[in-house]
Amino acid sequence: HVRAAATGVVVAAVAIGGLPELALANAFRGYQAPAAAQRGSDLLDELERVMGSDRRASAENRAAQFEDAMRPIFRSLPKTHGNRLTPGGVRYLLHRVFGERHGWFVEGLTSRGESWNSTSPAAFFAEHAGDEAEGVFERRLGDGGLSLHEAAVFAATLESMVHEETLERLHASFRVLDLDAAKEDAASERETERVIDTYMLMLVLGLNHSTVSPALVRRTWTQIDQIYPNWPETQRWVRQVRKEVVTANPESRTSFATTTQVLEEVADRYGRWQDSECIAIKEDLMRHEHGSSGRVLLKDFYGAALNGSFQYTESKEYLRQHGILDESNPAQPSVVISNYINGPSNCLASSKFYSVCCISECEALMKPLETHIGEPDALPGTIVSLVERLPSATVEAPRTLPASLVQRLEEIAAHHGGRVPLHGRLFAQWMHHAYPRECTFPHVSGTTQPASRKELSASHRHVLDTADLMAEVDGFKAPAQADASGSSSVEEHPELPWIAQEELFVPLATQAIPGRSREGLLRRWAAIAAAVSMTIATLRAATIGRAPGGVFKTEKCMVE
Repeated sequence: HVRAAATGVVVAAVAIGGLPELALANAFRGYQAPAAAQRGSDLLDELERVMGSDRRASAENRAAQFEDAMRPIFRSLPKTHGNRLTPGGVRYLLHRVFGERHGWFVEGLTSRGESWNSTSPAAFFAEHAGDEAEGVFERRLGDGGLSLHEAAVFAATLESMVHEETLERLHASFRVLDLDAAKEDAASERETERVIDTYMLMLVLGLNHSTVSPALVRRTWTQIDQIYPNWPETQRWVRQVRKEVVTANPESRTSFATTTQVLEEVADRYGRWQDSECIAIKEDLMRHEHGSSGRVLLKDFYGAALNGSFQYTESKEYLRQHGILDESNPAQPSVVISNYINGPSNCLASSKFYSVCCISECEALMKPLETHIGEPDALPGTIVSLVERLPSATVEAPRTLPASLVQRLEEIAAHHGGRVPLHGRLFAQWMHHAYPRECTFPHVSGTTQPASRKELSASHRHVLDTADLMAEVDGFKAPAQADASGSSSVEEHPELPWIAQEELFVPLATQAIPGRSREGLLRRWAAIAAAVSMTIATLRAATIGRAPGGVFKTEKCMVE
């Protein structure tokens, strides 16, 4: 803790002195930032040199779309001197874009309960494309970060690798059906449908297409209705997507190229299509909601499972580990609906690169705020005005925010010198209070340990059987009978928990930003000076604990 605090003093002192930010990415794999002159040729040229002309062409074709999708978030994120994102900022941006675009939780880009700058996003390429490919992006991350264009090329390169995996899985589908290579461009209509079904079976159930055997696929088909009850709907939807694609190419409807095009379209749309299942789960949970808290009492959660729902069988240990269980009132543990929906047990398809999970409804609320504000932070009044006019699936607008919620926002602003950072834990927590059914409760990094879908699939210990569920429900004490006044021990309108601890997902910029006033810059310097004072106090205490009495405390600024 003392070492971490000392690092914070050095970073803050460098910022106040106006010196260049030299070390934001140096922690990653022992990399030392090169001189600016070493940035060399265009990033796409470097990609071509390391990964080939086909990869360059694929990334170049996709990059423009990603730039458009990223632009509102990029504009609102804190950036370094050259209008670039730090490694943690790139990771945060990419996670949000892939989640909103496809419902993809990409391995290495999700936070998994850690801070966003705990690992470099370029490590993804080390695992899947080799150290040299990783170095192409790591050098730029270390030398001032990535521009919008470079972040878009990063995303486009990753997506092009997913395209290659699509081809591999399609070839494997022919193989496990004992259709030789000659059939790939000469398959019948029935054979093509069987190939596509097999492809989707492997994708949805996460079967390793490189090693799966024909015998395993045949056994899985006999159990598909039990394993995945929504298979018929999935099959019908894929047939509809194929119909749309082959309408434009009727003469080659069974060719390998057309089938590849169908499956790429499926990959693009699948996340949004399967999200309808997530909405259905949310609506079902809301039928058991405790007041308007965005929570379901644990006894009611398990009771729903006993009454016929195939969901809601996760153990308390699983719910706690993944930040889903609210135990702020030990007598009434509850399941946070938004955290449950966005948990890994609701992820379906998976590949070696990603899992397809529920799309965060909070993303649709954050984007209008980011688009309108267009910078990393805002005055509390601006945010209140926007949020009061911003509806969600369960919150009507316009509305008047409760005075207590406005006060919370003003407290966050006071903690940061008068403005509210949009990409910090406290504002995310405030959004959870404003939209408890759509925005997840953000836990302090390191206090949860979410598992990946693959890790969950390897062990079913987190799933309770009927006997376990009955024991859990029987273990809850019945609420006390209402007294003469009609009150009972069950809170009808429970207060949502609030943890007064800040973490900035992406560090605020420490230099003047074009268009900002001198007073704004001075305000930032004052906030940094305050942070240094707090850090020195922490050094003296040599311990880090929870802030007493609701006082705000920034334990981590994500600037390692």
